[in-house]
Amino acid sequence: MKQLWCVMAGLILVGVAGCASMPGAAGTPIADSGVIVGKWAGTVTPGDEPFYLTINPGGTLTAAWGPNMAWGTVMVRNGQATFEMQPGPYEGSIRLYDNGGTRQIVLDDLWASFSARAVPQ
Repeated sequence: MKQLWCVMAGLILVGVAGCASMPGAAGTPIADSGVIVGKWAGTVTPGDEPFYLTINPGGTLTAAWGPNMAWGTVMVRNGQATFEMQPGPYEGSIRLYDNGGTRQIVLDDLWASFSARAVPQ
């Protein structure tokens, strides 16, 4: 019985340590759109096509993937960023992950099966 307890405690500790290195589902809080200003490049699904995103000071954005070109805005409220793009409409969340200086943003659309991951260019 004591050995079983030690094994279970060890597995719990390994699980907790592994989760500590993974980014949280919510990502890093975004204080304002200036935190994510810049040029980003990555891929969009479905299709795994190249995805290019530019977020400008003031919160405007342009995005391009495959034959698509869209423009819109970034809004930040309570540490959470969202986007709206036209033509579309596309709208959803923007999450920022910062893992030891390696930054990545993830855009997830609310209505379409649109998801993009990008890193700074």
